[in-house]
Amino acid sequence: MSDIIQQLKSHYQNGNINIKLIFICVAVFVISILINFLFFRNSVYTIFDYFDAKPSLEQFFSQPWGVLTYTFFHGGIWHLALNMLMVYFVGQMFLRYFRKEDFLTFFLFGSIAGAIFFMGFSYVFNYANGLVGASAAVYAVFFALVAYIPKTKVQLMFININIPLDYVAYGLLVIDLLMILSGNNVGGHVSHIGGAAFGFLYMKQFEKGNDFLGGMIRSLFFREKKSVKTNRRKAARDDYEFNSQKVNKQKDVDKILDKISRSGYESLTKEEKDFLFKQGKNG
Repeated sequence: MSDIIQQLKSHYQNGNINIKLIFICVAVFVISILINFLFFRNSVYTIFDYFDAKPSLEQFFSQPWGVLTYTFFHGGIWHLALNMLMVYFVGQMFLRYFRKEDFLTFFLFGSIAGAIFFMGFSYVFNYANGLVGASAAVYAVFFALVAYIPKTKVQLMFININIPLDYVAYGLLVIDLLMILSGNNVGGHVSHIGGAAFGFLYMKQFEKGNDFLGGMIRSLFFREKKSVKTNRRKAARDDYEFNSQKVNKQKDVDKILDKISRSGYESLTKEEKDFLFKQGKNG
C-alpha cells in the first residue's frame, strides 16, 4: 500500500498541471463519496449542495465560492472519467504551446465564466438545478486553442480520421445547442458555451500580450523564489514571441507530415527531411 501511495505521490509531483488537476478532481470525488455516505445518507442534502454553482443570484451571495469549487466535483464515475479524459488530452495539446500558468488561467477563469453564463441563463429561464463538473473549464482551454491554431488537425478519439480543430469546435457547439433544446442537462451545456466564449475571446487578447488575468494566477500560485527570479525586460525574447515561433514550427511540421501521408517520405526535399529530423531531435 505504501508503494502505491509513493507512486501516486511521484506521479503527482512530476506531472504537468493538467495531471495535477486530474489528481485533485479524483481525490475530491472519492472524498465526496465518503462524506455523502458517512454524513448525508439519510439527508435530502449532499456535499454537492455546499460546493456546486448555484442557479440564482441570491444563492450565489450565500455561497459565492461555488462559481469555482463546482469544477472539482462530479456527479458520477462516468461524468468524472469523461471530463478527466478531456482535461488530459486538451491539456497535453495546450501545453505544447503555452506554460502551466497559462493553462491554469484559462481553466480557472473559464470555470468562472461558465458559472456566470449558467446563472444568467437560469435567471432568464427560471432554471433551478445546481451545477457541477469540469467541462466548462475544459471548454475554455480547448476553445483557446481553437482561437490560436484553428486549422491544426487532430485525430478524433476511437476514430482514425484527422479533422481541423475548428471543425471539432463547431461540432461540439452544435451538440450543446441540441442538448439545450432537448432539455438534457441544460445547465451543463449552457456552461460549456460560457467557457468556450471566454477561452476564445481571452486568447485573442492573450495573443496581443494582454494577460491581465494571468498576472493574478501567477501571483497566487506561481510566485518565483528570489534566487531564481529572472528579469523579463532583459530576456532576449518574451513568452509570446516564443509561443508564436513554436506554433509556426509546428504548422511546418504538420505540412510535412501531410505530404508524407500523401506521397511518402521519399517525396520530401532534403531541406524538409533536415527540418523534420531537427524538430524531432529537439522535441
